[in-house]
Amino acid sequence: MEKKAQMEILGLAIVVVLVLIATIFVVRFILLKTPVNYRQGFVSAELASNTLNTFLKTTAADCSLLTMTELLQDCAQSEELSCRGIESLNSCKYVNDTMKGILAQTLEKWSIKYEFLAYVESSRPLIRLSNPENPCPADKRSKIFPIPIKSGTMYVKLGIC
Repeated sequence: MEKKAQMEILGLAIVVVLVLIATIFVVRFILLKTPVNYRQGFVSAELASNTLNTFLKTTAADCSLLTMTELLQDCAQSEELSCRGIESLNSCKYVNDTMKGILAQTLEKWSIKYEFLAYVESSRPLIRLSNPENPCPADKRSKIFPIPIKSGTMYVKLGIC
């Protein structure tokens, strides 16, 4: 009788140990799983969209109050416009310098990695800017704005990493 009781207690101890091990696995792999951060991707995409939208609607005081969209259209088509300032700049150079200044005062100060492109053909961008200290890895949230031009469509893209 005594051996039978010992065997039952040993069996019960084994069951308790197995239940504890199963509980540890459940806690480790299910309850302590790091949550997926969907919000960060949404915020990055919205930041890219809002930054580009505001930039394209901004007027250039040194360029006859033309919008950045109009200057980008000129940049892609003919570069006929010349902007006043310390030196006379064509539309491409003016847009490049303006966007570089805006990104330096915002995204770079906030330590946000970015890549800005303005292109008709993606393989040959007219303007390419990125954070010099923090180049963009492959994973980024981008927003692309199409701009109509005489020969087709120009694209302006801001990627937030």
